[in-house]
Amino acid sequence: MKKFITLIICSAVVLISCSKDDWNNQNPYLPEMAVNVPINTSLPTYNTLNYPGNAIYIGGYGINGILVINTGTGIRAFEATCANHGISSCSKLTLEGIEAKCNCSDALVYNLYLGLATTDAQYPLKEYRVSQSGNMITIYN
Repeated sequence: MKKFITLIICSAVVLISCSKDDWNNQNPYLPEMAVNVPINTSLPTYNTLNYPGNAIYIGGYGINGILVINTGTGIRAFEATCANHGISSCSKLTLEGIEAKCNCSDALVYNLYLGLATTDAQYPLKEYRVSQSGNMITIYN
């Protein structure tokens, strides 16, 4: 009986100590798109991803393509559409080194190491999952 009461008290403490996260990761501007992109870094097109600090743009997937970066601690992949605007001709991001620039009037700039805007913005870039096995990288959601 003592163990049962201890278990109930511990469970209550854990539940009470958990706080609700106010951040909403559902982005109202970007619809969900199925993505499954295999990348072979042995190929010349993707070879730069073998080296930290390099980023590439891959068109034809997601909404406006995918931005992929080797951060030195792993590969990260993001939707190439500004996360803080509705989908339009200006919301396609332009890759500039390790940053992605929105072409809309507020010209938001996102750091690809973090996926965050360099100025105040409500939403981070939409990130895709990445798995890596040898020279093969798969980007998916």
